[in-house]
Amino acid sequence: MAELGLAVVGAVDICIKVANDIKNTCRQFRMYDEEIEEKAILVEAVWVRIEIQMRFLSRISELLEEELANSQLNLLRKLEGKLLQTVSQLRVQKPDADFNDPSPKQKIMSYLSKWRWAIRDSLKELAVELEAWQNRFDPTWYLTILNSSKVLDLELRQVNAELPNDPDLRLDLLKNQSNPLMNMRNLRYASKPDYKTSLYFDAAKLNDPRETSIMFSSARAILREQSGQTRLLIVEAVASPNGSHGALNISQIKSDVESLAGRLQQVDPGTFCLLHCKGLMELRDVTTRDVNGIDILYGTPRNCPLPVSLRGLLLDRGLVPSLSSIVRIAKRQVRSVSFIHTCGFVHKNIRPENILVFPSKDSSLGITFLVGFNQFRRVNQQTNLLGDPAWHRNLYRHPQRQGIHVLNRYVMQHDIYSLGVCLLEIGLWRSFVHYPLLNMNAAPVPPASFELQISDEDFTAPHLTARLRTKDRFVELAKRDLPSRVGNVYTEIVLACLTCLDPGSRMFGNNNQEDEDEDGIIVGIRFIEQILARIDSISI
Repeated sequence: MAELGLAVVGAVDICIKVANDIKNTCRQFRMYDEEIEEKAILVEAVWVRIEIQMRFLSRISELLEEELANSQLNLLRKLEGKLLQTVSQLRVQKPDADFNDPSPKQKIMSYLSKWRWAIRDSLKELAVELEAWQNRFDPTWYLTILNSSKVLDLELRQVNAELPNDPDLRLDLLKNQSNPLMNMRNLRYASKPDYKTSLYFDAAKLNDPRETSIMFSSARAILREQSGQTRLLIVEAVASPNGSHGALNISQIKSDVESLAGRLQQVDPGTFCLLHCKGLMELRDVTTRDVNGIDILYGTPRNCPLPVSLRGLLLDRGLVPSLSSIVRIAKRQVRSVSFIHTCGFVHKNIRPENILVFPSKDSSLGITFLVGFNQFRRVNQQTNLLGDPAWHRNLYRHPQRQGIHVLNRYVMQHDIYSLGVCLLEIGLWRSFVHYPLLNMNAAPVPPASFELQISDEDFTAPHLTARLRTKDRFVELAKRDLPSRVGNVYTEIVLACLTCLDPGSRMFGNNNQEDEDEDGIIVGIRFIEQILARIDSISI
């Protein structure tokens, strides 16, 4: 493991050295060409964030789990290759004597007359590739949040204190982006017990709120007046599961919700594809005044109209989205699940009703955020084995978790399976659940095209024949209908999710040895490499 840590340190050093060579070359020419100046600043703005992350990675390399260290090392080597390619394209060489004479301008202009376009294009390409690399790197970077070592917290404090005094880092180029180390420190601190006092929201501050429902979603929308403007909040309630009411259970739920809310207060919605938590409000029994639930309040994109649920969009037969819009939504769902697991939670309720879609000028379908944290829990906490017979919810559950009599404790792979069902539904752009007359209060029915008749009764018996029928049907649908609609890579991703717990499958680790991955780091890395990276590679 020590050798692996040293390899990470060495790779970081090489990347920083090559990047400095590129920056030094740009300095020779940028004052003589406005476009080179603009593109060089763009590259540096992306690079400064990467360098901050890499320097810290070098300091904690010995704390990384082996699989995470290997993943980081592979990414660093890819970055090294991209940087070296740019060096080659820029034809970086040691400045000759003519560049250092008392009047070098003529020599530089002569050089630029030949290479100006090559330098501009190389820097433009590098900026795009660095952005793409960082999008790929960030999920594994944030996995270090799960590392429980106190040394990591000490290093975070020390490096954050040193950064403002580092003359080699252009922190001003971060602009609206926050320092990635501060983000990580805040995310780790948000799980500490003393953070919880700042979570609760004063209901009086809502200032005469107007509440409205969201079609086919348990989340609600609240409109409130603030500083002469109307602000939109999303609210959802978390309560004890049926049949398990009691002080102990609500106490545990309250603790979990506080931990989740703390993390969601620190997330960047653009990166995590999760809404920013504004706070919590306790729900009390009208008679006993005991706490019997908690409302989670989320902020929304500025100046956004009311959202709709993904279920609502899937049921809209007049909507025919482009393939690029479908893939964009799928990518966001994968990223949101990855970051939920990175924060140390399993969602347990991934389905289209819990995916909100906000209108956006950048996408015909809008931008999506995963909500529905009604049943979540911490990764390493024992789960209850309570189930329910509702077929339209069981449809999204792995066979091990279907019905009233649940067979297995909940693990990350169960979320991955649910994600696979949603990705299948999104790829086909066909709702697996219908509501007569589009009435959200009506009993849901399976669509005729589903070719599988199921009902609540199928999920009440101890031994369910419907368990494998739903999964087998989804696998069949994916193999038969997806390739012609969304391509082979998307299809393979869906099948990987649907079969992640099949006997003999080792894509996400050994399914029979859960205790070896108590914090979920191995599953998290495999998910990033096998699912997130692959779906991000799809280009339409």
